[in-house]
Amino acid sequence: MTVTWHPRLISNLLTTTFAPKMASIPSKEAPKANIDAIITFDAHGISSHPNHISLHSGAHAFLKALMHRHSGWDCPIKLYTLTTTSILRKYLAIVDAPATMVGAVVRKKELGGFPTPLVFASSPIGYRTAQKAMTTAHESQMRWFRWGWITVSRYMVLNDLKKEKTL
Repeated sequence: MTVTWHPRLISNLLTTTFAPKMASIPSKEAPKANIDAIITFDAHGISSHPNHISLHSGAHAFLKALMHRHSGWDCPIKLYTLTTTSILRKYLAIVDAPATMVGAVVRKKELGGFPTPLVFASSPIGYRTAQKAMTTAHESQMRWFRWGWITVSRYMVLNDLKKEKTL
C-alpha cells in the first residue's frame, strides 16, 4: 500500500495485453486495440491509495502512447474512472444512492457521443458476491477495518463512473 507504480510500467503491461501490435501500425492508419474501454480509479484513487492512483496514471500513459503517432484519429479505447467521494459519503452504503442519482442527473452530459456519468447499483446477490470476492481473493488484506468497509461502503453497492477525455 505504500508503493507507487511507474505509469510506464502500467502502460507497458496494458500495451502488451491490449495493443500488442501498436508499434507496427502506420501513422496513416487508425490505432488498433483489442478492447474498447478501460475502467479504473480516478486520480484520487478512492482512498488516496498509491496503487489505485498509479493505475489511473498508467491508463492515461497507455492511451497517450496508443495515440502518439495517430493525431486526427479517435482513440479506440474509452476511459471511465470510478468517482472518489467524501469520507462521509463513502461509508453511507445504499443511503448514498439519492445523492449519487441526483448528482448523475445534474452532471449528465455527452462526452464524445458517450454518456457520463454512468451509475451502477448492485443487487443483494451482487453485493454478497463482492463481499465474497474481497474475503477470498483479497484474504491477505482482510483486517478488522476491512470488515466494516465491505459492510457499509457505498462502493460495495453503488458506483458512478465518469468518462474521461482521451488524447
